[in-house]
Amino acid sequence: MSWTWLQSVSEEIFNRKYQFHRKSVEEVLRDVAIVIAEPEKKLIRKEIENKFYEMMINTRFIPAGRILANAWPDSRTKNYINCYTIGIEDDMTSIYNSLAEDAKISKVGGGVGLNVSPLRPRGAKVKDGEASGPISFLRIFDTSAKIIMTGGARRAAHIALLDVSHPDIEEFIICKQGDKNRALTQFNISVKITNAFMKAVEKDLNWNLIFEGKIYKTVKAKYLYDLIVKNAYTNNEPGIFNVDIVNKFNNGWYLYEIHECNPCGEQPIPKYNVCDLGALNLTAYVKNPFTPIAYFDFDLFEVDVRLGVRFLDNVLDAAEYPLEKIYAQVQNLRRIGLGFTGLGDAFAMLGIIYGSEQSKHLAHEIGKSLRNNSYMASIILAKERGPFLLCDNEKILKSHFIKKLPKSIRDEIKLYGLRNIALNTIAPTGTISFSIGQNCSSGIEPIFSLEYTRRIRTKNDPDEYIEQDVFDYAWGLWKAANPEKQKPDFFVTTADVAPKDSIDIQVIFQEYVDAAISKTLNLPSGTTFEEYKDLFQYAYQNGLKGFTTFNPEGSMKGILEYNEPTSNGNGEIEYIKRRLAPKRPSDLPCDIHQTSFKGERVVIIVGKLKGSLYEIFVDDDTNGSLDIGKHKEGIIRKVNKGRYDLIVQNGDERAVVENLSKNFGGTYGSLARFVSMALRHGTPLQFIVDQLFKSKEFLGFERTVSRVLKKYIKDGEKVMTGDKCPECNSDLEFREGCVSCPACAWSKCL
Repeated sequence: MSWTWLQSVSEEIFNRKYQFHRKSVEEVLRDVAIVIAEPEKKLIRKEIENKFYEMMINTRFIPAGRILANAWPDSRTKNYINCYTIGIEDDMTSIYNSLAEDAKISKVGGGVGLNVSPLRPRGAKVKDGEASGPISFLRIFDTSAKIIMTGGARRAAHIALLDVSHPDIEEFIICKQGDKNRALTQFNISVKITNAFMKAVEKDLNWNLIFEGKIYKTVKAKYLYDLIVKNAYTNNEPGIFNVDIVNKFNNGWYLYEIHECNPCGEQPIPKYNVCDLGALNLTAYVKNPFTPIAYFDFDLFEVDVRLGVRFLDNVLDAAEYPLEKIYAQVQNLRRIGLGFTGLGDAFAMLGIIYGSEQSKHLAHEIGKSLRNNSYMASIILAKERGPFLLCDNEKILKSHFIKKLPKSIRDEIKLYGLRNIALNTIAPTGTISFSIGQNCSSGIEPIFSLEYTRRIRTKNDPDEYIEQDVFDYAWGLWKAANPEKQKPDFFVTTADVAPKDSIDIQVIFQEYVDAAISKTLNLPSGTTFEEYKDLFQYAYQNGLKGFTTFNPEGSMKGILEYNEPTSNGNGEIEYIKRRLAPKRPSDLPCDIHQTSFKGERVVIIVGKLKGSLYEIFVDDDTNGSLDIGKHKEGIIRKVNKGRYDLIVQNGDERAVVENLSKNFGGTYGSLARFVSMALRHGTPLQFIVDQLFKSKEFLGFERTVSRVLKKYIKDGEKVMTGDKCPECNSDLEFREGCVSCPACAWSKCL
């Protein structure tokens, strides 16, 4: 099969990330197949190599990034593992030994996860003074990672976990605040939550912060929970690591407890273990896409699941390891992580809406097939090559996860054991999905965006960027076959999926995955803090092993917010918070208002994103193209850059006003664009209305727009200026668009 790139950006990313030895895609994948088939017996080696290659060249299976980058015969780096975990103990020698181990792993491009709970809290007594606490040592690890990264290696991704009962937990929770403090930029952080803590939150109990039996402080569990949720809501960290749920479903329960995970969170693993990852591309199993006879080819999927397990088991023998401790654990346990990517695209290609009941039913079927066939493949390998060294057939059958396997599979495990202590995970698969996957939706996520513009650094100048139009894989296929048709309902993006529906999909797959799932819940714009707290509880109550979110109105590493310093006149520096707008979907629902300006009919169209005002358009409508008596609502569709069409529907009648922006003329057009910019970047609506109403001309254009927009100020919203009622000095609020006093009924409009 000859490889064809569907868009140049995928090719460029592949070349930059994986084509170090300057070969074609076919040659890169052939090299991978040769190297990973090397552990096979000579008699069948070529046959297995060809099967590996056929599965990859047809994009049904995509190995993880370190395999694609390093698995070729002449490579000097034989690291095929994406991430590792290490241990750390509470003495200076152990800490700096762990730092050296971390540096060795980072040097070969591996991510690192560690649990810093064993380190004594800040201020605790030590032989020659007081301890500086785990966060101080994390700063040393962070600095080391930055140095190694600037040396030209792959970014040294890290994660640190801390027990919710550790005395330094408050400091840990708030230690990362995006661009506000730029702390621990090479680390993700997560709090290890226990069932006992969540029960204490529920019952509003006290919670002891304790180390080695000594209580350092007692706080309300609800306070601590709110602190976690508030910082996650504001800064998108920390994440949650449900340690009791993780260990309840730990196949190695008789050997160890798990208190660590990899940087992306999909692999809860004990210290000195590995992430040996590969993903089945679900889009490749959809036959007859976008047709009434579309279906998911489970027969082919089952074959590839079993072959994927064999591939990843071979990786463990073909790879070299940065530490002897890690090599020993690989031989003892042989943990692998076979997962998938392209779920969002696969749903769309089957005509299924992500988060619908139909999608949830199919998720169960895919998860069950992945799990059952993975375990059968591991049993077959155990027969052929022997089980993992520490396999105890009787004890592993007592695992809560394995108890849920079909009896026929459990009977086989009892006889032959397993080759691998754990088999499945769902990783984020970002770069491999974007490159080899031709920008299919990544991992378990919905489609991020159908089309967008991406900024990419140039090869010669790290500060120089080029912009490229990018399209989702499934959307590109559909558009090529249906260039004139409107977007079908089944093409939903992250912004369209209700948060609990998104969590439900993750919950379904967690039932069938023995490790965990890397998923970031993208919150709808306007999600309140109370709604967000409910989502945290919902994730825990439904048994998720971890939970991570992205709030578009938060401040994660300055992606969506930045601060601009200003002087307050007293020699001190204050900061004005600046926000970038949430991504605009291709279609926005809108309200249509008719008014007049200087005796002429004017139509003001107000676009809304998740119920919040996002943009306005103004049309003089002198030709009467819209019958406002019929049309009060519609859709603003972004056709391409700079062009927006209005679509309205009334029964069987449908009308389209093309290219709304063409009627934006002079001052009026500029003002409408500035109002739209203020709306989408989060300026409170009452300030926009107030500024517009300051126009001295009563029938002026600004006041015309102001009268329309003030209808959207919610009843009961407090006046933010701090003005008091002139009659009784009470706080003021908005009622029906007017500034009013709830205490004495005074109104500015009366």
